[in-house]
Amino acid sequence: MTIIEKIAPLSIINAVGYSTRVGGSAPSPDVLEAMRWAQGHYFELDDLLNEASAIIAHETGSEGGLVTCSASAALTLGAAAILTGNDLGAMEALPDTSTLVRRQFLYPRHNDYDYDHPIRASGAELVPFSFEGDDLEKRLEEAINERTAGVIYVWRSRQERSLIERIGRFCRAARVPFLLDAAMGLPPAENLRDFYQLGPNLVALSGGKHLEGPQNSGLLFGDGDLVSCAWLQMVDMDVRPSSWSLSRFIADGTVPRPPRHGIGRGFKVGKDAIVGCLTALTAYPNRDFLAEAERWERICNELATALCSNEGFRIEYLPVNGTGQYPVVRITARSAQEMTRLKSQLKQGSPKIVTAEDEESEETIYLYPMCLRDSDIPFVIRRINEVIEQ
Repeated sequence: MTIIEKIAPLSIINAVGYSTRVGGSAPSPDVLEAMRWAQGHYFELDDLLNEASAIIAHETGSEGGLVTCSASAALTLGAAAILTGNDLGAMEALPDTSTLVRRQFLYPRHNDYDYDHPIRASGAELVPFSFEGDDLEKRLEEAINERTAGVIYVWRSRQERSLIERIGRFCRAARVPFLLDAAMGLPPAENLRDFYQLGPNLVALSGGKHLEGPQNSGLLFGDGDLVSCAWLQMVDMDVRPSSWSLSRFIADGTVPRPPRHGIGRGFKVGKDAIVGCLTALTAYPNRDFLAEAERWERICNELATALCSNEGFRIEYLPVNGTGQYPVVRITARSAQEMTRLKSQLKQGSPKIVTAEDEESEETIYLYPMCLRDSDIPFVIRRINEVIEQ
């Protein structure tokens, strides 16, 4: 048997959406072809990253950017850049920050997405902070001190534009770096250009969700000096100083010498992922987002209409989920045991159906439409109804 023949039975019906645990999005044929082409050619990676920075700057309205191996990697690199600046000694010591005075980040006290580990991996210390309330600026001013390296906020919904703008305005005025975790920030499509304009110094974005680039790709973009600091901590330094491909950083005074391998070495991004992510990025503004939204709504309506609602299970169509991004079908069972039975039996089928869970309610699951194929819909309806009606 070929490898594909062996793993084909593992393929699932994805009702979760762009989650990493089910493989993220499916890149377009153009992205796949660009990746295939890149795999057959060789480059100095810094040349690719240099071109990538210019393309990312153009597409996001920022000063520069990096393709990273995930949004998580972008967060670690972004935090590392803020911690060290161009101090090579500090770069080479990370994640040891014991000699740094400024090593703390204000971080959301209540964070639904629980992605603080990438920040802590840089060596940073997190200080829980509530970003809610009309007195935000006053409390930020009181919380920031000589140990504060920066401020981090996690984008959660469309309604947070004004909040991010307030944080950005304050941080720019106070000269305190602001890193925005926008891993799930698309859609809406305008966020791609708007995020940086709202004031963050750095923005971390997933390449493998709605952008539809390679699943293991991400973007870090923002202020040019901080992007360069992150880049320096990711480069391959298996060369003599005299042949370093980024010697211009020495010529322009950014650093006095080449760095050693940095904390981002393990986050190295491949040529195929760089080219694939850039292909998805440049194609993104030209996609038909209205048609995408109409398709999602059609799928959700079809599911909600055809699924059996009874005393054991309630089926609801929600025009958008909590973030205001996607329509969704919510299934609520009368008990956690009933929901466990439903989820278990959906995973026992062939192909298995994987659903999105509600982290606060064991009685609730969601069916997201973004990664469902039209051919999946009848099977999903039949299998769920079979279990509900048992």
